[in-house]
Amino acid sequence: LACAPGRSSVGAPRVAVAMGAAKSACAGGCFSGLRTVRKQDDADWLDPFSDASATAAQKAEPLRVAVAGAAGQIGYALLPMIASGEMFGKGQRVILQCLDLNLPQVIENMRGLEMELQDGDFPLLREAFFTVDDAKAFKDADYVILLGAFPQQEGKERREIMEKNTMIFRTMGHAIETCANKECKVLTVAHPACTNALLCAYYAPSRPKENFFALSRLEQNRVAGQIAQRASASADDVRNVAVWGVSPSARRADLDTCTVKGKPLFSALYKEDDRKWLEQELAPDVLQRGASIHQARKATCALSAARAIVGHMRDLHCGTRPGIFSSMGVWSDGNEYGIADGLVFSMPVVCQGRGRWHMAGGLVVGKETRERLKEAERELLGDRELARELGRKHGLQLAQMSKAAPPPAGR
Repeated sequence: LACAPGRSSVGAPRVAVAMGAAKSACAGGCFSGLRTVRKQDDADWLDPFSDASATAAQKAEPLRVAVAGAAGQIGYALLPMIASGEMFGKGQRVILQCLDLNLPQVIENMRGLEMELQDGDFPLLREAFFTVDDAKAFKDADYVILLGAFPQQEGKERREIMEKNTMIFRTMGHAIETCANKECKVLTVAHPACTNALLCAYYAPSRPKENFFALSRLEQNRVAGQIAQRASASADDVRNVAVWGVSPSARRADLDTCTVKGKPLFSALYKEDDRKWLEQELAPDVLQRGASIHQARKATCALSAARAIVGHMRDLHCGTRPGIFSSMGVWSDGNEYGIADGLVFSMPVVCQGRGRWHMAGGLVVGKETRERLKEAERELLGDRELARELGRKHGLQLAQMSKAAPPPAGR
């Protein structure tokens, strides 16, 4: 999920692309703070792929989607998904503004991808262009997706990686600050995604911090996929997997809120061997999933990463379905779960659409989850302090990093 340190030049306009316990788990799968999912609720929810939604979207202006790091493997998988309407709905037209490095091979890759998009017969694709100019790529972007970052590597010290990413996301933040739509929403993808989103937010000082997000949907999808297979269900039958924190070493899903076909997870998987699998095998398998895919394919998990990005942005833009939350790295101010303010931290989120969201409330966090949550908080606080130190070293101002402005009403 990472790119070379020079990726700091990558950017894009309106939509830019770069590189969990229940208060009460009743038999119907209802949780405090969330509405129970019923058939009539799903009927009331306006499906972004319905004809009614498509008709409304076709009358709207095209969304400008900026994709940074677009020439890589994730970009190759992601761009057709956006162009075909999977991200923003059946009738929403898009303009893809794609950015990558000013290197001969990368430029050739962009040229080939541009031709494929032209030849792909995408009715919703109003325009697609590729550039090495971050100002052009981010101009008027409604959504910004940052795919890249300096990769975490064995033998590399944390400080060295953080220093590289500080310079990369300073460039990204400055481009967003000066070029993107005033209300643009920004998603960072590469690990450490929460720290990278925090860096980007502070180098775009006039932009609301609530508009910066980190990807934790891939962890959510991996857990849901494994549970669905075990329960002989579809992935859509598995709901409300909560992913907290998403620090490099404290990534683990909270299953207490999870339901399968409307039943609490531990009622759906109740056998002794199922409990053993949930408690001992699921978390290590999910943690090693990326490495397992790389070993099998000899390439990154580009397809599943692209799907996770699509799911995150679709929920953010179109809204989550009634009774369902989505895990997202979001601005932590004002949360009810005891997490320090001034961080980007993965939490269960309910989205109202068009980029509006609020944290899912009323969830009881168990002792084990609470310990992992606090571990993630300590790591992310440490990253924040290191970023401030490195900012001072390079003459960058990060004084506001520990004091966030109050979130605007309704986000």
